[in-house]
Amino acid sequence: MKKKSMILSAILVTVLAFTGCGNTQTNTSNTTSDTDGSQQSNEKVIRIGSPTTDGTQLVENAGLAYKLGYLDEELEKVGYKAEYVGFAQGGTAINEAFASGQLDVAFVGDVPEIIAKSNGLEVELFANLNSEAEMGIVAGKNSGNDIRCSFCNKTQSQVRKLIAGPANGGTLVASGNADAVVSTGTGVWQMSNSGVGDILTTSQGDAELSSQFFAMGRISYLKDNPDAAEAIIRALRKSKEYIEQNPEKAYETLATSDNPKELYEKIYPKELGFDNFGPQIKQEQIDRLNSLAEFLLGNGTISESVDAKSVINNDYYEAASKTFTK
Repeated sequence: MKKKSMILSAILVTVLAFTGCGNTQTNTSNTTSDTDGSQQSNEKVIRIGSPTTDGTQLVENAGLAYKLGYLDEELEKVGYKAEYVGFAQGGTAINEAFASGQLDVAFVGDVPEIIAKSNGLEVELFANLNSEAEMGIVAGKNSGNDIRCSFCNKTQSQVRKLIAGPANGGTLVASGNADAVVSTGTGVWQMSNSGVGDILTTSQGDAELSSQFFAMGRISYLKDNPDAAEAIIRALRKSKEYIEQNPEKAYETLATSDNPKELYEKIYPKELGFDNFGPQIKQEQIDRLNSLAEFLLGNGTISESVDAKSVINNDYYEAASKTFTK
């Protein structure tokens, strides 16, 4: 139990780091405009943010839905053109963009939403992207046996000194400036495959230790554009069905020059199934969000308590489900 609680604390510390801070860096693509730079009048634009440098490198099931073409296809069916915006500084920058009215929807982890609600932002979660997003711990090749054998017996303060954020964790471990790093599933397997370090443990198959990713939107925008939210949900459902039926092809679709197919086979093993990709936000996820909110309140990350029920809106899923193809 002590080992598990220490791993959980380390993972949550890193998830907090992944929310980012500082200036917003953006990269947009797929924007349709007239020659004078104004948006075409017969087309509605939906501005979609992601915690990545490249706005089209979407996270979790949203990434698969985009690469398969489902996301743009479903949005275009109801008259929307997506403008994808990348925020290299993560969730904090995304929340700032929501606050200033620069974003309509974002695909993000669970921590930014809790922070946003605590700060009074009028945003909500309307679809699940991955209810069990893998996190893990990698030890550097030269970290020594002490970190490998007794890492999880160290105090929380010591763990925090040893853990680097996922954005530069691989570099710090490779250079010897950090003994170990907590990172996302992609980061963990990248470091392992490249020989930077050895995986000590991951949260794969353990929902309690995993992060969650969601589609988050401005409440006012979603109310005025429910068809856009429903289109996103349909796209997510289609990509979830695709990977269930064609896992090998899905891995190939996700693969890039930096992240080969084999990496995605490890991140999303078909042996575990793909129920975690379903777009409906379930009660157990709400319970985990409440636990997360309590943790963030307890360590001073947020100053106001958050009831997860106030964060979730499944109405768009319910409406979209009526149009699902049987």
